[in-house]
Amino acid sequence: MRPLHLRLSAFGPYAGEETLELDKLGSSGLFLVTGDTGAGKTTLFDAISYALFGQLSGGVRSLDTVRSDYAEPDRETFVELTFLHRGKEYTVRRTPQYQRPKKRGEGQVTQAATALFLAPGRPPVEKVGEVDAAIRELLGMDGEQFRQIAMIAQGQFTELLNAPGERRSAVLRQIFGTAGCRAVQDKLRAAATEAARAVEQQDAALRQAFAAFKLPEEDAAARPLRDVLADEAAVWRCDEVLAQAAALCTADEAACAAAEAQSKTLDAEAETAAAKLEAVRQAAALHAAAAEAARKLAELEGQQQEQEERHAALGEVRAALEQTELQARQQETQLPAYQRREEQRALRKQLEEKLDRCEADRRAAAEEQKRLEEESARLGEQAKGAQEARQRQAAAEAARDALDVRLAQTGTALDAARRLRGVQQTARDAAAAFAAAQGEYARAKGEYDAAEALFWQGQAGLLAAGLTENAPCPVCGSLHHPAPAKQAQGAPDRASLQAAKKELEKLHTEYQKTAEASGAAQAADEAAREEFLRLAAAALTQWGGQAPDAPREAALALKEAKAKGEAARAEAEAQAKAARTAAEAGEKAEQDLPRCQQKLEACRKMQEQRAEESAGCSAQLAAARTLEEELGTSLPFASEAEARRALDGLRRKAQDLSDRVKEGEKAWSGFSEQLAAARTLAQQRKEDLTRAADPAEEQALAAALADVNIRRTALQDRWRALNARLSANRDAAVRVKTLAKQADTARRRARVADNLHRTAGGTLTGGLGKQQFEQYVLVAYFESAVAAANRRLAFMTGGQYQLLCHGAAQSRGQSALDLDVLDNYTGKRRSVRSLSGGETFQAALALALGLSDAIQQYAGGVQIDTLFVDEGFGSLDADSLENAIATLQTLADGKRLVGVISHVAELRQRLEKQVLVTKTPRGSHIALREL
Repeated sequence: MRPLHLRLSAFGPYAGEETLELDKLGSSGLFLVTGDTGAGKTTLFDAISYALFGQLSGGVRSLDTVRSDYAEPDRETFVELTFLHRGKEYTVRRTPQYQRPKKRGEGQVTQAATALFLAPGRPPVEKVGEVDAAIRELLGMDGEQFRQIAMIAQGQFTELLNAPGERRSAVLRQIFGTAGCRAVQDKLRAAATEAARAVEQQDAALRQAFAAFKLPEEDAAARPLRDVLADEAAVWRCDEVLAQAAALCTADEAACAAAEAQSKTLDAEAETAAAKLEAVRQAAALHAAAAEAARKLAELEGQQQEQEERHAALGEVRAALEQTELQARQQETQLPAYQRREEQRALRKQLEEKLDRCEADRRAAAEEQKRLEEESARLGEQAKGAQEARQRQAAAEAARDALDVRLAQTGTALDAARRLRGVQQTARDAAAAFAAAQGEYARAKGEYDAAEALFWQGQAGLLAAGLTENAPCPVCGSLHHPAPAKQAQGAPDRASLQAAKKELEKLHTEYQKTAEASGAAQAADEAAREEFLRLAAAALTQWGGQAPDAPREAALALKEAKAKGEAARAEAEAQAKAARTAAEAGEKAEQDLPRCQQKLEACRKMQEQRAEESAGCSAQLAAARTLEEELGTSLPFASEAEARRALDGLRRKAQDLSDRVKEGEKAWSGFSEQLAAARTLAQQRKEDLTRAADPAEEQALAAALADVNIRRTALQDRWRALNARLSANRDAAVRVKTLAKQADTARRRARVADNLHRTAGGTLTGGLGKQQFEQYVLVAYFESAVAAANRRLAFMTGGQYQLLCHGAAQSRGQSALDLDVLDNYTGKRRSVRSLSGGETFQAALALALGLSDAIQQYAGGVQIDTLFVDEGFGSLDADSLENAIATLQTLADGKRLVGVISHVAELRQRLEKQVLVTKTPRGSHIALREL
């Protein structure tokens, strides 16, 4: 993966949009990222890391701080990276979450984080999580691995070089990501503990299952099983337990079968005895039933006379029923007469209401006639003043229109006054800008002239410095140089002088522009003043006044004239409106007067019609009242409802009498049936007694049945006890068999888990020896990294130094990761802490490069074509610096681009390709330059 184009906006110290064309640095070799402290050199790698993985390169900065403090409020924060990977170009763009002003209204709104990934031949990927996954899949690594491989921070690896074993173990765990190995150890330890606990639980479950066996003390068949279960190691003798349980169940099955056969014999004896006892008991019941039937018959025969008398009394009730039904039929025939009287009464009420309505309509017509007469007189008066109102309206509107013309002319003059004020302000601003540009140009011109003079003086000094006696002067050709020029202090170089000249030319151009703008603004001011005074004079003449010569006094006179004119126009408008309203009312009265007179004539005719209807209605009402009185004298009740209530009373009385007759007949019929049935039953019971058994045998038969039942109960209790024990022991055996299999499986798992736990923990003989699993993996990784580091350290130190790792031969402690250094000049081994500052830097750089190689190797298939090395070169002498640069050059070796982040002056002179980061009060800027 090689970055090609990096575009930043409002990111970190970069306030605006900055673009870094990394492809212009080539595909390999060294380049320098240089600039002032805090300018934003490391931020460039932050931006690359954030664009790819949504993470920053270090642990100090966080994503909520990447929004530039220098950025304008509406400036978008984003990072866009185009990179080359395996011959194809890809682009990724990310926007972090940050606060921005609302587009409408006041306040802040949260801008959500976004991501976009563009790959050739694939649709765009837009969701943040999906972009993260796509980048990881493409590059074959995550953000942490990328920072470890592509970003070598010297401070971190110097600390790692000198750290004690425990601290180095923690750092390497983070670098190589072996926390998972520690998690494996913990999980294996937990699994071993859990497996041992599972074995204990299975043994407890087996003992609980053993307790479920039912083993009575007096039964000899249960003694072998009892002896096995009494052993403390019974959980290891499950096969014996199951065999003895099977033998006990076989014996109980035989005993159950014998008890069942004996129970069938006793059931037959009990059934015979019960049948005989039931026959004797039925004979005693027949005697009792015969006596009860005789008693019931005697009771009914004693009630026979009373029932006959009640039946005879029903004749009187039937006579009263017939009389009541006759009265009801007579009352029902009179109901139509009540209805006719009600109809006549309703007719009389309708006629009364009609008469009232006629009288009310006649009075209303009289009132309407009076109102129409008054309305007709009013409309006549309004119609007479219509013409006069139109004349007043025309005069008022003419006066208003004339005032509108004057006001429009005055408004035009006032608009010219407003334009004049704007032009005057523009002229003043242009004059001020011209004065400022003139002063700035004069200052710059003086500075440039002084710098130019100093430059030429400095050139003479440079030529004089190269003169030697008897060698010709390049200017005059003399062989002798008695008074060579001195070098000027602080003389600028040619590039600085040319830059100052360009700045001077720029200021001169600005000075000319402001001069032209100021002249044009002054001309526009004069033209606007003349135009305003001309319009003001014309407008004030219309109002009968004279325009002052000063624009301010003319504007005040115009405003005063406008105010008076607007008041006069408002008065004219009010007069025209009043006259228009009066004229419109008169014209409407002329149109409404004929219609009003027609309504008045119709109202008079309507009043006459209502008087005729009232007279006819009065005659019909008198006839209806007479007929209503005649019908009321022939009927016994005041209304049909009262007559119907009386009829309902007769019907209820008839129904009551009818119910009494029916109940009496029903009681007589029921009594007759009971008496006949009692006589039949008494005769039948006498006949049954002749065939019944002797009740004296009941006691002996009952005693025999009780004896048989006692023996049956005892036998059934024994069978149930045997069957319950057999069922419980079978269930217990099944439970023990299942738990025995589970216990065996748990023991096998516990043995495997214990071996794995002791292997990973370094306590098993053989295996990993005395090292724990994570320590073993860390040592393997670290030894590989140290081997790669030594290849570069040997080059940088001329073969003097070699790093030595204690490795797997050490004890279980952190000393396996300790580092020593072998001095090949002396042949002695000593601690890395004994190295000097420059030597420590060389060792740390070699270790960092070795770790990067190891991580890249173990990541599998990862390809990183650009590497960044951050700081650390300031502690090197010239030779060491030369060796470090050579090492990095071999690291590039025609196939990798290596960026060195530093502000060391020697590096700025040595490395031709440079990324210059400039810090300004308004944010930093990026530029490429090549020496």
